Amino acid sequence: MIRIDLDSPEPLEDQLCKTLRSAIALREVEQGDMLPSVRQMASDLGIHWNTVARAYRRLQDSGLLSVRRGRGVFVKPIREAAEVDAQTTAKVSESIQETITNARLSGISLSAFRELALSEIKTWEARVS
Repeated sequence: MIRIDLDSPEPLEDQLCKTLRSAIALREVEQGDMLPSVRQMASDLGIHWNTVARAYRRLQDSGLLSVRRGRGVFVKPIREAAEVDAQTTAKVSESIQETITNARLSGISLSAFRELALSEIKTWEARVS
């Protein structure tokens, strides 16, 4: 389920965080699920345990994981639509604006960006359903 590219220029910790965030958002791992221990995940992926520990810590700091010493690492419940507040909506809006800025600076037109975004949304809808 969790895959990283050892040859990618993207840092392993970032790859692991991104992959786990996606798995949680897609509910490939459910709330309350126990993740492998730091050492087990490191062994499975062939990376240093400290890289996994840092990724788990980042995900814990962002509210996605609960790390209980001696008990394990668990996925915390994700917010439901009814629980989303104005601050969260503003933060997501800011992230979307930054993504649009990056797309425009990379030469992607707004219409091409719209099509790409809608395609990604449809892909997510199919995966979540």
